[in-house]
Amino acid sequence: MYKLSLNHEFKMQDIETLGLSTELFKDIENIECSGYLRMPMIKKELTKVFSNNGFILKQKLHNKHNIYITGIKEKVGLCIQMGHKAGWYFDMTKLTYLKNKGVIDKAVIVLPSKELEKFCKTSSIATYELVASRQELFGDIFNNESHIMRLDISRRT
Repeated sequence: MYKLSLNHEFKMQDIETLGLSTELFKDIENIECSGYLRMPMIKKELTKVFSNNGFILKQKLHNKHNIYITGIKEKVGLCIQMGHKAGWYFDMTKLTYLKNKGVIDKAVIVLPSKELEKFCKTSSIATYELVASRQELFGDIFNNESHIMRLDISRRT
């Protein structure tokens, strides 16, 4: 059996202003993970955890367009990105749009680690490591306060 863990480099005060709690982190660690795991399965379980912790899911950006982000809690946007690396740019654009419209003040972006990508036997995913390096290059283009978090996997002890 394996466990997921949501890791970050933020201070506890920052975590609280993002609408996150110790219960949310514990709930993620309690997700049942066997040797067979795929990114869509992980995203589905993470979405449930964030929903159970106060995030309103599948938030539409505009009435005329079927474009969504994963969720919103108060004025914090949520994007759980478990797909192709090009999806990160689209998520950042959506978050910038919501920030410019005054819907959100900041955002949480959950990304799989390179280790989780390998575990799921997939490639070309928007991993934390890849996006962190791209954020240095493109971060100034997007005028939203994005907080990137890394989803890791390890053996349960």
